[in-house]
Amino acid sequence: MRRILILAVLFASCNKKNQETVEPITAPITEAVFAPGHLEAEDQFTLTALNDGYITDVLVEEGDTVAENQEIFKQDNTNAVILERAAEDNLKITRKQASSDSSVLQELVAQLASARAKMLNSQEKLERMQRLYITRSIAKVELDDAELHFNNSINEVEGIEQKIANTKLELKHSLIDSRSQQLTARANTDYFSIKSPGNYKIYSLLKRKGDLVKKGEALAVLGHANSLKIMLDIDEQSIAKVKLHQIVLVELNTEKNKTYNGFISKIYPAFEQATQSYKAEAVFEENQQKAINGTLLQANIIVGKKDKALLIPRSSLSPDGKVILKREKKKDTLKVQTGIIASEWVEVLGGVKKGDEIIKTY
Repeated sequence: MRRILILAVLFASCNKKNQETVEPITAPITEAVFAPGHLEAEDQFTLTALNDGYITDVLVEEGDTVAENQEIFKQDNTNAVILERAAEDNLKITRKQASSDSSVLQELVAQLASARAKMLNSQEKLERMQRLYITRSIAKVELDDAELHFNNSINEVEGIEQKIANTKLELKHSLIDSRSQQLTARANTDYFSIKSPGNYKIYSLLKRKGDLVKKGEALAVLGHANSLKIMLDIDEQSIAKVKLHQIVLVELNTEKNKTYNGFISKIYPAFEQATQSYKAEAVFEENQQKAINGTLLQANIIVGKKDKALLIPRSSLSPDGKVILKREKKKDTLKVQTGIIASEWVEVLGGVKKGDEIIKTY
């Protein structure tokens, strides 16, 4: 019996609450999208290894500022140095072979000189035979034989000349290949010296002296010094409301109850699977010198604001956008047109007016 009485009291209480009415008010309203995030250096990137090998030396410390081409890591490059020296020796040999006084070309030049001498002798013999044939001192077959020898000597000279030209071309190609191999070997050796691609700050060193790293493995995190941006994660339901240049109110986890102002500077077009959110960037209105890279934060993006709007409590609006009006002793349900939706209040653009009694039932 006591249990029934308690239920009856609860029902009466709920029924009374459902009959509570409110009237629309005119007041300012602000709509904000909540977005967690973190601080990140401007143009932040991860420096990676270009080869496999042990770290033999780390030449900087976290927090250091480095210049372009300044060495940060050294890797063991023993094998690369051996290959580079072999390529340099091979280049020297190929360069000597391709020179004008190389043994290969000198031998061909000697053959050409001998062939030209034979050609001159054949030419003189042919001219003599031609004179003798005119006086009928020799037979036609002897003249033909002299012409054949002369033509053969011409062909021999031309063949050797062509061989010299081909040999020079082959030697030139070999020299180009050797030079290319030497440059490649030198570049590979340089890859074991990990350098900064520009003027940056070292935010994090991910490897230490003695570590074995693989090609493509992360070594350090770099970015511009004293220039931090706000990286925000925005859910699918809210991303359509976020626009460039909207105001962002930021609270850092390292400074609770203190708010910094910023604005949206970039919205990424793709959905990020890792965080199941869309990415956006914001920048502080004033540079935060004491802020630390990687600091977690919470932000509110101001996506809508009016200084004067007709408002109703959010608790009086149904999920499908309807309200219940109390008119004399009757109830009337109607759909309203809404504008800015805040955490507790909703802007009404149409459907109700000031003075209407709205039952709080939701």
